[in-house]
Amino acid sequence: MAASTVSTGPPFSLFFYGTLCHAAVLSRVIDNDGAHLTTTDAALLEHVRLHVAAEGALPLAFNIQGKSTNKRLDPDYPAVVTRAEAEQALGRLVTDEEARVQGVVVSGLTEADVAALDEFEGNEYTRTLCTVQPFPLASPTTPVPASFYHWTAPISRLAPRIWSFEAFLRDSAHRWVGSGSEKEYAEVDRRRAMGGFITPRSVKEIAEKVTEEMEGEAREKEREAKKKERKEIEGEGEEFGKKLREKYWRFEEGWVNLNHGSYGAAPAPVIDRFRAIQDRCDSAPDRFIRLEYEPELIALRSRLARFVDCDTDDLVLVGNATTGVNVVLRSLTGQWEKGNRLLYFSTTIYDACSSTLQYIVDTHPHLSLSLLPVPLTYPISHADLMAKTRAAIEDAEKDGGGKVRLALVDAISSNPGVVVPWEQLVQLFREKEVLSLVDAAHQIGQLPVSLRKSNPDFWISNCHKWLLAHRGCAVLYVNKAHQHLIHSIPIGHYYDGKRTPARRSDWVTEFSWNGTLDWSPLLSVSAALDFREDVLGGEERIYEWCHGLAVQGGEKVARMLGTRIMRNGPDEGELVGCMVNVLLPLPSCTPVSKLSPSTISRIKDFWFNELSEKHRTIVPLFVHHDHPYVRLSAQVYIDLADFEYVGRALRKVCEQIERGEHLQRRVEARETTRADEP
Repeated sequence: MAASTVSTGPPFSLFFYGTLCHAAVLSRVIDNDGAHLTTTDAALLEHVRLHVAAEGALPLAFNIQGKSTNKRLDPDYPAVVTRAEAEQALGRLVTDEEARVQGVVVSGLTEADVAALDEFEGNEYTRTLCTVQPFPLASPTTPVPASFYHWTAPISRLAPRIWSFEAFLRDSAHRWVGSGSEKEYAEVDRRRAMGGFITPRSVKEIAEKVTEEMEGEAREKEREAKKKERKEIEGEGEEFGKKLREKYWRFEEGWVNLNHGSYGAAPAPVIDRFRAIQDRCDSAPDRFIRLEYEPELIALRSRLARFVDCDTDDLVLVGNATTGVNVVLRSLTGQWEKGNRLLYFSTTIYDACSSTLQYIVDTHPHLSLSLLPVPLTYPISHADLMAKTRAAIEDAEKDGGGKVRLALVDAISSNPGVVVPWEQLVQLFREKEVLSLVDAAHQIGQLPVSLRKSNPDFWISNCHKWLLAHRGCAVLYVNKAHQHLIHSIPIGHYYDGKRTPARRSDWVTEFSWNGTLDWSPLLSVSAALDFREDVLGGEERIYEWCHGLAVQGGEKVARMLGTRIMRNGPDEGELVGCMVNVLLPLPSCTPVSKLSPSTISRIKDFWFNELSEKHRTIVPLFVHHDHPYVRLSAQVYIDLADFEYVGRALRKVCEQIERGEHLQRRVEARETTRADEP
């Protein structure tokens, strides 16, 4: 059943552009003769009609002349997408003629008519507001408001061919209006037979949950089939390392970016898409903001939801992970009870997150909230971490204090950059009736995730880090049980303080517009997903390279420094994802607690300036358990030679610090350790 972003009441006006332009098809779907309807020929501008690809067919399966090598026939119904989406699917610019979808506005539709039409269109489409231009286009007629069914399934499911209504009438209309056409309307008929009406939303949600599980299995099989076919057609993907960096990244000459984890680094195709979206908005701001961005945002949310395995309306986009954490904690203001405790891992939490927790405590003095710090010392096995966390909760239950109400934990910590068994922690928190807030800033694009299986209460992850999107964009997931509580920051036009669990899906609307912003970092995430699939060869190949390089490169640097990496034993749970932590050979600085604050500040200034000016790189220096470490990030544009280069630079700078050169050099007093995100 098609989703809807439209809240206008009956009678409805819809713009049809495909099979529903045929009067017999429309009459069959709405199950009446349409005598109450009026029609107007019109065109939807800056949109394009494309063929929907055959199920299981690959849009990439075309030869160099652009002719399909796919033996399956594409379905004979179209999808309408924005001009930019069409250019993405076609791999070329579209003409003004192609970017004008001709069709018909049908007015006077009832709620029952539209419910049947939504069912007929299915989950691939979203009914969306638009304005269309009546014919003749050359005359100065007033644009007509209507709604149309916008394709919000992945663009990769579209065939790179313009859809023609004339060709449909000539070649395929008989399938829809002649004998043997009944299967085209089976879903509408089945729904209508259920008591004479289309399935109510409450029933639909239950049915969709079951259907989603079945569809998830089918999608996984389809993805595997596509992956296999793509490998046969194109091979495994482009060669990783220096050659990939020189082809797709725009680092300054000689810069070695071994700190991808802090701020990310988008490849050129993503940056180009990012700037193209800005240009589109600047060329026609009202059209982009009023008509174009929201359908694209819905399509992107749907695609990201599949990437992290959750329902589309469980996920929204925000600027960064820190914003997401603030959204959740500030939205829960009315849920705290007197004496509640907020658990966190005190030696690894990102500073912005601990500050936000402290803010919640400070702004609720009447409730006597408190923090429950749980210190961790790495390396620590996953089992010991779980036991330590359980003990902290159970001790809190016994000491007569308040209930542990929420736990904020990392999926992959920032400093040290280690993998945390957060899925197991979520299970523990659920058992103990503790809300789980997962700061997964480093997860999406670094490690796979299934939110449907792990089922946290709240989960936030940055797209501009490991997913290779442009800064800044993050995914915020909220479990259905809590969506009615969550509100955007800042509060915008669509705030609804009376939202109930029955109207939880309205939470998405608050995040669709809460003030003017630059939508290009968000909407260009689709280009990052395309790049990962089409150029890099998919998630499995990316992770295999990055994890292997992190381990191999980290061990190489540790040998060069005469130290060790931070890692568990084989049966203790892996700590290394795509980042690795290496102990630094700084005996004069160990333990770090013996140093004065001014000395520590001088070391940091010297570290970052020396690496940047003399070695054309920067990697983060941090302290854990009173020892100095460095965190190194592996990425598809990095190879072992880069680790060796940085290893030599680290050895030299450490030798300089041991000689006291950091005390001799005067540098400007400035903050050098700022990191906007974990």
